[in-house]
Amino acid sequence: MTTYLLTWNPKNWHWEDLPVMAAKLTDGVAVEQRWSCGNSRSIAVGSRVFLLRQGVEPKGIVASGWVTKAPFAAPHWDNDRAAKGETAYFIEFAADALLDPNVTAPFDTRNAQAGPLADVQINAPASGNSIPDEVALALSEAWSKYLGVHDQPLGKGDPELCALEGEQRRRFVSHRTRERALRTAKLSEAKAKDPHGRLRCEVPRCHFDFEATYGSAGAGFAHVHHLRPLAEAIGPTRTRLQDLAVVCANCHAIIHRGGACLPIESLIPTGKNAA
Repeated sequence: MTTYLLTWNPKNWHWEDLPVMAAKLTDGVAVEQRWSCGNSRSIAVGSRVFLLRQGVEPKGIVASGWVTKAPFAAPHWDNDRAAKGETAYFIEFAADALLDPNVTAPFDTRNAQAGPLADVQINAPASGNSIPDEVALALSEAWSKYLGVHDQPLGKGDPELCALEGEQRRRFVSHRTRERALRTAKLSEAKAKDPHGRLRCEVPRCHFDFEATYGSAGAGFAHVHHLRPLAEAIGPTRTRLQDLAVVCANCHAIIHRGGACLPIESLIPTGKNAA
């Protein structure tokens, strides 16, 4: 599991909406956050991230999540440096846990005197440093225990972004968030592949573009279709990015008309053009 440690120093940046975002996630509302990743440029979509509060007490882990957008340049997070034209690199991640330090103390790894947890740098020199696998695993298990999530340890899973779907289970925020992260990652991947950064239906001979038809109201919108029907799975199944397709609403409706799941390759007959 590729894992990275992000850092936050309240001395340098005041996270004004943290209490609101933490409350939303607790209520089951999806939370996605942009964060500086230092000089790290190779953080892939689907990577695991932990957010470390440092600089002032209480120090420790305050958040975890899954990367939904790879590093990109944007105006610097420091307003003064941004005013000078400086940029920084950021990633976006879907949070599956987020603590407000004014309500819940961060998870302080300094209490671990030995073992992998003792290798977590409470004063990491920069954001975006990778964490060795054995440390990441120990941190995931200890973090889950600290949060009281015993049924499904947060962050424990496949090394590539995938979601466990089709299972009857209690509705944990971690499950919902990871599955949303999968959808977000698929849309991000599709936009990155498009020459103009647009979302177009991947059904051959369709290529419908919501933004082209509806303007700004349709920007960034599309459906995400499972190429392998979840209904046909005997039990829980792992879904990867290549198991999904970006489609328009019309194609999605026809694909599943009458309870079917038609293959997208032959959905629109040769010679027809839905665009």
